[in-house]
Amino acid sequence: MRKIHKSFAYLNYTDVNKMSYQVLARKWRPNDFSEVVGQEHVVQALSNSLDKNKIHQAFVLSGTRGVGKTTIARILAKSLNCEVGLDSKPCHECSTCLSVAEGSFMDFQEIDAASSRGVDDTKQLLETVMHMPSSSRYKVYLLDEVHMLSTQSFNMLLKTLEEPPEHVIFILATTLPEKIPATVLSRCLQFNLKNLTNRQLSDRLSYILKEEDIDFEENAIRQIARAGRGSLRDSLTITDQAIAFCDGKLTDEEVAKMLGTLPSDNVLTLIKCIAQRDSKSLLDNLNEINQLSVDYFRLIDLILENLQLLAFAKVSEDILDEIDLNKEEALSLLDLLSEDELQLIYQIGLIAKRDMELAPSLSGGFDMALLRMVAFIPNEMVKTKKKVKPLESQSHNKISPKPVEEEAFAATRANVSKEIPQTEEVKATQELDINSNKWSAIFDQLVLDPGTKQLASHCYFIKSDETIIYLSMPEEKLNVFSGKHRKQLQDALSTFFGIQCNLFLEVGDFSKESPNEIKEEEKRKELINAQNEIEQDPNVQSLVEAFGAKIIESSIEPRSEK
Repeated sequence: MRKIHKSFAYLNYTDVNKMSYQVLARKWRPNDFSEVVGQEHVVQALSNSLDKNKIHQAFVLSGTRGVGKTTIARILAKSLNCEVGLDSKPCHECSTCLSVAEGSFMDFQEIDAASSRGVDDTKQLLETVMHMPSSSRYKVYLLDEVHMLSTQSFNMLLKTLEEPPEHVIFILATTLPEKIPATVLSRCLQFNLKNLTNRQLSDRLSYILKEEDIDFEENAIRQIARAGRGSLRDSLTITDQAIAFCDGKLTDEEVAKMLGTLPSDNVLTLIKCIAQRDSKSLLDNLNEINQLSVDYFRLIDLILENLQLLAFAKVSEDILDEIDLNKEEALSLLDLLSEDELQLIYQIGLIAKRDMELAPSLSGGFDMALLRMVAFIPNEMVKTKKKVKPLESQSHNKISPKPVEEEAFAATRANVSKEIPQTEEVKATQELDINSNKWSAIFDQLVLDPGTKQLASHCYFIKSDETIIYLSMPEEKLNVFSGKHRKQLQDALSTFFGIQCNLFLEVGDFSKESPNEIKEEEKRKELINAQNEIEQDPNVQSLVEAFGAKIIESSIEPRSEK
């Protein structure tokens, strides 16, 4: 029985060792400055300081999670105390380098300021500072999440940070540098670590997976990089999860399923449906998406990111060589969407992301956002002329105005011209030659319902571009100025000018120059003039002098309002 028991125990121990696995974030943690990704500005400064033996007594490393704050601090501690010599390239073989890497080096202390933030903890720390290093050149203290220290603790550190012993180096790491007192920051060299770009993350992940001998698709790596949001550690953690989920090969489809989103090509398909005004195909795709378990917030983020890249590509197509989009698909979308349309649907997407939680369901809010993008893209006949020649697939969308329709438009304009007296100045604007000075005069002659007119009076004219009129409104007014109000104003402008106009509304507070405020200013001037007339009237003045009468200002009304 004893032999069986011993044999069993030995096999169990062996199985545990075989199951041990080191996560990628720990296994591929950089060992020296040359392996640090995306923080060249920090690496260069620290390397030069080490090589020239000009070491500052305190450093602040700030940045979001997973960008390399602790890693750089460990490399710095290793470089300062390497037994071969003080150098930016430690040997990685001496006992000091090995013990720092293992986290067992006596003269390198990592302190979690979040859990050791009290005055007593700080006092205990400062007592150890005065002691000489046990076996190295410097004692290095890394205070992680240093912004969590109390005000009293920071005050206790001030003097020591300003004039520490020659054998002590302080490294303060934080994700919120704005919470560190200015008196502390002024005593330290500050380095702000940047978020890594998607391209930097993709390249690093590709290198690691090749070294790990794991198959992958490029689009899958790009998805993981986007999900990492600038953090290499988060990206590696997601990669670990993807390796377990995909069981051997990281594919675009499987990674998308794991992340609760869509493959890259499917996202571009949605944008293409919007660009082609193909509501039926869009609904078919949305129905398929709703059958999946997707993160709708992440999905709309992907759509917005792709729209942003397309807007950049409108300025320079060279950017397509640097971004993760399929170049052929991206070029076809550039032909389908103008600059104005890209901006419009991007803005709709931003507002939809903010309001999705208000919808009865997230899926419904997402679906309505995409349908809204289709609905608000101008028709082909009233769009701004594009520099890019439309694709053949768009020919069915073109609308050629019929002669009958043109006659009806002309008749409507003629009738309106008879009903509404127009000045020569206003007539000049009928070719959409509008400016902010003429806008108020034009607005006064529009036929609108009282409610619509009141809301629209807060509009400020920005510019006109052929058939498109750009207006701005305060956000609180714009939120309710939609649907019938917007359509009524658009129809009134179209009738006034005799051509089909299209409105583009954006948030902007130019209330002082809106028709409403101009009228209010005129009323105020009339009221002031009326008050002055009453006060200067001889009869009124004699009554005031004889009987001590007082003028009730609230009772005064301009003659025009009587």
